[in-house]
Amino acid sequence: MALDIEKAIKDWVGSPPNVYVKLKQTLEDPRSSFKEFAAIIGHDPSLSARLLKVVNSAFYGLENKVETITHALGIIGTEQLTQLVLATSVTKQFSGIPENLVSMDLFWRHSIACGVTAKIIADWVGERNLESYYLAGMLHDIGSLVIYKKFPVEAEKVLTRCKENKEHLFDVEREVFGASHAKVGGKLLAGWGLPMSLCEPVFFHHRPQKAKEYSLATKIIHVADSIVDEMNLGSSGEALPNPVDLNILNELGFSELPTHRFESKIKDQYYTAMSLFI
Repeated sequence: MALDIEKAIKDWVGSPPNVYVKLKQTLEDPRSSFKEFAAIIGHDPSLSARLLKVVNSAFYGLENKVETITHALGIIGTEQLTQLVLATSVTKQFSGIPENLVSMDLFWRHSIACGVTAKIIADWVGERNLESYYLAGMLHDIGSLVIYKKFPVEAEKVLTRCKENKEHLFDVEREVFGASHAKVGGKLLAGWGLPMSLCEPVFFHHRPQKAKEYSLATKIIHVADSIVDEMNLGSSGEALPNPVDLNILNELGFSELPTHRFESKIKDQYYTAMSLFI
């Protein structure tokens, strides 16, 4: 069956993570203040509750309880705030995925690990806007959730075939659906009006050589995905670890997959992120 991507993503394109989009616009305005951030978050009671819960968690170890959003923002900072907002918004939009397809707990573990790893590699190669790498890594498999939600029967057949025949999900999806989860995810993010610095790496994370505008970010997400598979941090439902393009490794300055080089740093940041988001 050929997958009509526009039709598949229609339900979600109409409901972008509005709080995230508003926050990003406010963050980019140098005249904005914590008061404005707090007002935006205050309109979403579940997000407000989540933010206060995170700041009052053992992770921050504060002596006094934080009771206002403005105070919470002063502690958590704007970068972690935008990550938290996007994570919360997206997880809410993709609830109810059948457990026989993927464990959502393992899915978000894989996603967060990829985000953390992408950020670490980007820092290592000297990039500056690290939050964008984290978010692209975290959202790289979001297209799989669209497929699992919209086409559960066909998705189960594809996943079963991958497991039994030891085939890669990306290849089988393209054969069966005429499009992969990467393409669906990239189109969804573009439909939400998110920047190309997020859309392109998601769209081409299995074929990084095809990226044009954000080539480096796409290569980094590609390598991060393989490292996370090798470290076995969570799962997006794929039966096999994703193969890494050796030319891409060389272009980034690695002779082999740099799992050992970054492993302890990845684990530290991954467990910190997990304590915040899951």
